[in-house]
Amino acid sequence: MKILNLAIPLTLLSQLASANVEISLSNDSDKEEMKRTQVLRLIEQHNLSKWWFTNKIIIDESARSPFSHPVLTLKASMPNNDPAGLSQLLHEQIHWFEDSKKKEVENTISELRKMYPSVPVGYPDGARSEFSTYLHLAVCLMELDALTEVLGKKQAETVIATNGKYFYKWVYNTVLEDQAKIRKVLQKHDLYI
Repeated sequence: MKILNLAIPLTLLSQLASANVEISLSNDSDKEEMKRTQVLRLIEQHNLSKWWFTNKIIIDESARSPFSHPVLTLKASMPNNDPAGLSQLLHEQIHWFEDSKKKEVENTISELRKMYPSVPVGYPDGARSEFSTYLHLAVCLMELDALTEVLGKKQAETVIATNGKYFYKWVYNTVLEDQAKIRKVLQKHDLYI
């Protein structure tokens, strides 16, 4: 794995205070380099500080899907589709936020279980477990709200609806349909950015 420790001050690229981002390329491929360029472009073009919780990012074209832990890892996919790339980046950053709020997550999921007593598990409708499907209701709602703040409501809802055609189908569609109800639960339990 080639590590490009760019240590680029994000203040030069955006308004992310004095943080630095370290982007590693797993295979040093052209596709991964294109994705790195996209991530840097997104940071430069948008103030993402509100949703920025880790500065270490790996880009891995062989990853089956993006994931947040132990290091935020992005697929090298869609390097020219900035709204989709932004959605992917924000989604994984939001997982880092939730990881720091264990009690709030527990309380939120408890209430979401009452609202949605039966949720799908597994691809393409749900996440890998029941717990993860409930957790993704929160993640995807905050992803929608972050995209709305950055791109506007119409484009944000288009991105979320497009995601919902391919993965987390039930989750994304439920977030679009019940966003006010889900947002209220997150705010009530202090699990909202």
